[in-house]
Amino acid sequence: MKAYHENRLYHSTLPFSCDYSHNLNFLAHWHNDLELMYVCEGSIRMGINLESRVLHKGDMAFCSSGDIHYYDSSDCESTILLLIFNPQLIGSPGGWPKDVRLTSPFITAGDTNTAAGIQLLSRASQLILQLNQESEAQLPQHELFITGMLYELCGMILRHLPCEPADQKKDKRRMTSMKIMQAVLDYLETHYSSMITLEDAAKQADMSLFYFSRFFKSTTGMSFISYLNHIRVNKAEEMLLNTDKSIIDIALDCGFTNVRTFNRVFKQFRHNTPSSLR
Repeated sequence: MKAYHENRLYHSTLPFSCDYSHNLNFLAHWHNDLELMYVCEGSIRMGINLESRVLHKGDMAFCSSGDIHYYDSSDCESTILLLIFNPQLIGSPGGWPKDVRLTSPFITAGDTNTAAGIQLLSRASQLILQLNQESEAQLPQHELFITGMLYELCGMILRHLPCEPADQKKDKRRMTSMKIMQAVLDYLETHYSSMITLEDAAKQADMSLFYFSRFFKSTTGMSFISYLNHIRVNKAEEMLLNTDKSIIDIALDCGFTNVRTFNRVFKQFRHNTPSSLR
């Protein structure tokens, strides 16, 4: 599970992936790649920028380039199909969409009561499943089929979803806020082993403590300390599995002040103790 800015790595020459995931939890992050999530079964909470929704079977969400987004399966059970691809595949290597913004990134049955909305959900779900089949089967010329379906999918999103023209002033304010948050997430990823406080992060964002705390939670879906501890536990888990370092050294290397706190936080997030991985 990566936080902050994710540089997508693909397992083929085609910058595209389409995979099923069960009960996905993923910290707030962003990338230039486009991401479409389709709920196959159950429910899952997803946050995109400052908006979050609990999505149910048949619902979708679309992340444009640079959108900060997270997945939270706490108290939920779900199977989702996650489609991620580089916008160069639809002729927009710098990011997509270009001159408009989606009014909302969420595509749900409750919101799409028009004929166009129903058509979008129906056809988009078909395309997503076909894209997964092409990706898995790897038949001759599958790259052409995948690229063609991605063009159709993105064309349908722009045709049928409410959009608004890019507002330079509004977009500038939004991008400024997102860049501030991106910088903070990068800061936490780089300095997680240090004693970072909420005050330190607020100073990094040049915001008041009160405003930053609310802004951080609305963007990431969790409190500052919970997000930081998630990063630390992820790093500690990697070290427990891949190094011979002692548990106390790992705890200190990952920013915990003592083993007792490390054990408590690790068990809170992983439901077992660090020593159980040894």
